Amino acid sequence: MSDRGLRLCLCFECSPPELTDRAYVFVPDRGIWRVHTCFLHGPVSVAEVAVKPAGAFEEG
Repeated sequence: MSDRGLRLCLCFECSPPELTDRAYVFVPDRGIWRVHTCFLHGPVSVAEVAVKPAGAFEEG
């Protein structure tokens, strides 16, 4: 997965806004999705995660 950056997500329905939990969900035929979830209000943010093809690598 190419999700290297630290991305924080807040639930603004909470007072004061609270940090959410992050999970990765695999959906057949749709790929991998990053879901930020508030324990009180449910899903806050959903985004598709770019996945590198098998055999691809980075040189540094």
